[in-house]
Amino acid sequence: MGGSGRSRRDVLGLAALGALGVLLSRRGWALGDTSRLDVVELDLPGGVVARPDAWIRLLYEVQQTTSVECAPRVVRLRPEDPALFEHPFGVAVGNGEVPALDDPAIAGLARYLQYGGFLLLDDASGLTDSAFDRSVRSLCARLFPTRPLAPLPTDHAVYRSFFLVRRPVGRVDVVPWLEGITIGEMTPLVYCRNDLSGALDRGPDGRDRFTVEPGGVLQRREAVKLGINLVVYALTSDYKKDATHVHELFRTGRIEE
Repeated sequence: MGGSGRSRRDVLGLAALGALGVLLSRRGWALGDTSRLDVVELDLPGGVVARPDAWIRLLYEVQQTTSVECAPRVVRLRPEDPALFEHPFGVAVGNGEVPALDDPAIAGLARYLQYGGFLLLDDASGLTDSAFDRSVRSLCARLFPTRPLAPLPTDHAVYRSFFLVRRPVGRVDVVPWLEGITIGEMTPLVYCRNDLSGALDRGPDGRDRFTVEPGGVLQRREAVKLGINLVVYALTSDYKKDATHVHELFRTGRIEE
């Protein structure tokens, strides 16, 4: 390591933790035990898939890699449940059609996203044209009628919030980009069509539940990096501009990879 004695992980991990502390105080997330990050799976009708073990693994990877404190816990809530606001990182995984949500559910979910919540939508079908994909597009059009769901640019902060992710892969590699809803400089909703949770999921014996194709072990490792980036982005997106100086420190050799 260089003379500073700090590595890439040290610097970005501390930055993420500091930003998380400010984020919690600014947005009113509950303190105490609930200030430790967990994951909320949205309880939606129809073609959704519960994969709590995938998110438990992601929380473990986040805590091991960054300074964000995590609780190995996945809760399941309806979109209109006020308790949703206690969980800043939300997910919904699907492989089939999701029936249209009623108005209270749409209003609750839209409020959650507008007031600091983050939602990852994950298509587990492995297809370029799926019933879940069509459901996602319909849902996003109702949540944000004037904000299109669109591919995120290659320089979007989600691709570099912790690791440099060049291609957002999951269990499969069928779409070379993430999509999202962007409001101003923030993207509170991200859509992955490569089954990220499938690459993270493990069985009761601790073994990976699904084969990753076509890239195998290396692709699974990249999927883990993407998951970590999504969590760090969700917690620190207000501060992504403040962290750009870190890349200059890498370039000049003042901190090392």
